[in-house]
This record gives sequence, C-alpha cells and structure tokens, in this order.
Amino acid sequence: MFKKPVRIKSNNQVKGSERKGIKDILSKSFPGIAENDLNVLLNNKKDPLNCIKLVTHSNEIVQVYVLQKQPLFFTVQNNVFPTVFLLWKFSNLISNFTTHPQVVNFISSGADLMLPGVITPPPNSGLLKFNSVQEGTPVYVNTSVNKAAFAVGTAAQSSFDMDHAGGKGKCVIIYHFFGDHLCSIDGNSSGSMPSLGAPEWLLLNNYDSDFPAIEARVSPESKAVETISVKADISINEDVGSNSIEESEETALETHYQENVSNSTEDMDELLNYCFLASIKYSKTLTLPLLISNFFKLQMLPMCPEGTTLDIKKTSYKKLKPYLEEMAKIGLITIKEIKKGVEAVTDINKNHPKFSEFYLKPENRPKKDNVEESQKQTVITESYVVTANVLPFFWPAGYQKGDIVDRPNIRKLVTEYVKSNNSQVIENTKLVKPNTDVLRSICKTDNPVSWEEVFEKVCESMKSCFKVNSGNDQIFNKGKVSPITMSVSVRSGNKKVTLVDNLEIFGVNINEFAKDCQHGVAASTSITPTPPGKRCDQLLVQGNQVVFIHNLLVEKYKIPKKYIRGLELAPKKKK
Repeated sequence: MFKKPVRIKSNNQVKGSERKGIKDILSKSFPGIAENDLNVLLNNKKDPLNCIKLVTHSNEIVQVYVLQKQPLFFTVQNNVFPTVFLLWKFSNLISNFTTHPQVVNFISSGADLMLPGVITPPPNSGLLKFNSVQEGTPVYVNTSVNKAAFAVGTAAQSSFDMDHAGGKGKCVIIYHFFGDHLCSIDGNSSGSMPSLGAPEWLLLNNYDSDFPAIEARVSPESKAVETISVKADISINEDVGSNSIEESEETALETHYQENVSNSTEDMDELLNYCFLASIKYSKTLTLPLLISNFFKLQMLPMCPEGTTLDIKKTSYKKLKPYLEEMAKIGLITIKEIKKGVEAVTDINKNHPKFSEFYLKPENRPKKDNVEESQKQTVITESYVVTANVLPFFWPAGYQKGDIVDRPNIRKLVTEYVKSNNSQVIENTKLVKPNTDVLRSICKTDNPVSWEEVFEKVCESMKSCFKVNSGNDQIFNKGKVSPITMSVSVRSGNKKVTLVDNLEIFGVNINEFAKDCQHGVAASTSITPTPPGKRCDQLLVQGNQVVFIHNLLVEKYKIPKKYIRGLELAPKKKK
C-alpha cells in the first residue's frame, strides 16, 4: 500500500481536547494495550500529534496519526492498523506470523507473505499452528532472528483455512512494512530497526536445525544467476543444470516472489539516469523551483519502469545531491540556494544534448492515474441571467426569467430575433435598426447601431455570473469573474510576503495549495479567513513567490493565464 510514493491531502495537528478521542480509538481497536501505557504515550501535550490524510498510489484514502514525526497507526476503510513503530513498543497489540529473514527482501519488493514462507510451531509445542485469527484481522510479521515487527497487514484467510490449505496460498496481505513511504510520511527518517532477539518459542524449540537458511538449499549454479524471477504459488522444482534444488517434505518452501532487480552498481546508475531524464522531460507534475529533498520521491521514483526499484544507495553516487550536482556541472539543470542550507532545482536546459536525445515512446510515458493528477483544464464559462427586459429575446427558445445563458447562445438568439423582426439594415447589413420596443429599450436610441453594440447592450441588461469547471467539480458564482490576484507586501523586519486572493472561486483547495507552496519553496504559509473587502480566504506565503505560484496555478491547477494577475511583481532577474 505504501511501497510507492503517496500524496498528502492534509496535515493537521490534533488539539489537546481531541487526544481523548484518539486514546479511545486505540483502546477499542487494541485491547492488549494498557491504559497506563496509553497515558504515557499520548498525555504529553508538548509532543505534537498530527493527523495526516493521504492518497496512496492506488487512489485509496488513508488517515495516519503521527506522534513526534513518527507514524503510530493508520486507518483504512474504518479499520485501524498499528505501524511497526507502535508494535516495537507494544508487541501484544495484534497477532503475528514468523518468517525467514530472507523473505524480508521479497516483502520489501511488494510481495505478500505466503503460507510456505511461514514458520509454524511443532505439533508437540502446545502452540497453535497459525495462531487464532479470522480473515481480514490485522496481523504483523516478524522473523526467526528478530521478533520486532517488520510488516503489518491483514490475514488473507482464517487460521482454520490456513491449516487446511495444504501449505499453499496467501497468509498475510501486506499493507505496510519498515522502510516504505509511510515510515517517512512527515519528513522524518525511518531510522534503523531494533534488534529484539528471536521469538521465545523458536529458542525453546531449537528451530535453527529444523529450518535451514533458504540459500543452503539452493545450488551454486542457481546462486550465480543475477536476476531471480520465480512465479508465485508454484513449488521449487526446476532443474538448474545438473544440480536441481532438493526439497524435503518438512522444509519445502514455495518460491512465489517475483523480482527482476539487478543489484550491480552499473545497472543502478543506468536506472538513476533513466528516472532523472524521464522526470525532467516527461513528468506532468514537475513545477520549478523544486527542492532537492523532494525531487527524488516526487519526480524520480514515479518514473521507475514497472518491476524495478531505484535504490540511490546502490548507485555509485550513494546520495542524490552529488548526482544532481554533476548534472548541474554539465549544464543540464540549474541548482540554486533559495535560502541558507536549502537548495532547489530552478531551471532545466532543454537545449542540452542529453535532454534532446532522451526519448520515450508514448506508451512508455507516465500516465496520470488519479483524479487530481488527471485533472483537465479548468474551464471558466462567463454567462448571464435572463431578466424581464430581455426575456423576449429568449422565450422563443424556451428560456424563462432567471435562467442562465452563455455568450454564444446570447449571440445566436439575439441574431434570430433581429432577423425574424426584419431589424437588419438592408443597405448595410453590419447595422441593426431598433424597430421594436425591446430593441429601442435595450439600445436607448432609434438610430441604427452595430451588431456588437446590440450584443453588449443585451449583456449589460442581464445579470453577470460564471461557471468554473475544474475536473469533476462545477462551481457557479454570481457577478463577473474575479481573477486570482497575487500581490507582494512588506511586513515587519522588511520581510516580503506574497498574498494570493480568490483561489477558492476557481475551485482551488486553499489548504492543499498552501501545502504545495510549503513543499515547493520551503516557505511558511498562513490562511486569513475572508479579509474585509475580499470574497474568499487569503493565502500568505513568506517571500516573493510570485513566479512559483503563477507556475503552480497554470501547470498543476490548469488555471488559464488570463485569469491570473500579478506576475509583473516577480523579482527582477539579476544580469
């Protein structure tokens, strides 16, 4: 669920008065946690507790509760799941399954835990073979060498069904694992996993000899194969040259994980180049300037071809910054320090040979697969409300007083009215003679007037309104269109701020827009509820961010440029 990058919709701090509700959720969902432990965990109101709403790669809405930048638990479709971090503190919250350490790599690649990979107690141990769980119950996974939780998910089937499945099928559907994007959701490093020792029941039963390491059962020839690709849910029965993989009845492990990853530095460097060039040339969400810290997860990772994973630590660069600095040295991109200690990619040289030579076929280019990403151009339709004095123009077409008509239809119906009443000047067809009471009332003259003047007089006699169509939302507003206005003001300490008005008129969620600005320019933001003389809430962004805001509105939110004011206030480029 969190293997691929996620998108944050909102991030709000939980008030002190709301913490009791969070404690109630935890105590009801996990009866195994003591009240004293809950009090220790949540009663310190100095520790910030945030509720983050995010959208996964598969378009699923998830709420994550984060304490001191470390996720505690998350909810999916009203089901509550602890994170591995919470389970490290309270391991008795939910049932668990134990697997081999080697299986961890497959789970990290996106696989679920299959029954052949589960280590079960012997019949004489007095322990249940597959615990006692129902299908869909939250469970976690640990390994035979470390009882600390590594992954969290739901039981794919009940314990009874597992016991009668003949060692085939899924055991746990993985939702979250250590090192996925949930672990660093609030900008915090996931750190390292604690080593808590092997599960007690394994130590008591001396399972080291009963369950040899997976590699011990693989022939040397098969180990030499660089790319392992083994289909799911089939037994290991392929011959590898003259040495086949030997299976014993007790320890046969179905190899069901599919992985096509080469760990060589050269291959990973090649993948790094591919993802970088694809992101700067074909990304549909790239808005500059973009912080270096966000460039990797927001732009490069989504460009990975299906079935591959870009691991920056396995490249020759080890970190993203040295790679981007090399790209800047060859003139492909420009990196600038936008404030002390914070660098961003500010420009792309589209004339560079590397940029020009890189090409992806249309079918291999990234496709937007969620509602917001596939958002169409925001369309503003200026319309008018039919009033009593212009009704004769429109009632033949079925319009009533108060109906809304757009400009093209106004021109069409007024033209039909003029021609049907012989009001067009025969000698000069570009003129209209007001020969009816309605035309004389609208034009306020008996002398011939131009067609455009008739259209404008009719519109002036109607009430203005407009419709904003942004994606799946339609918003009707009275009056004329008020454009999005950017202004730059100076506050205390001679610090400049950028003020943005009328965002909500165009269907822009001001909270999400503020978050985009925070991430894009590393600047703080604040929202002022509808100031005097304004129609909507006002957004304040620290610094002169006119260029970034303009580009964000045009490229991501698809607002037509003619409805944006204030670009002339952008800071002048130094020569």
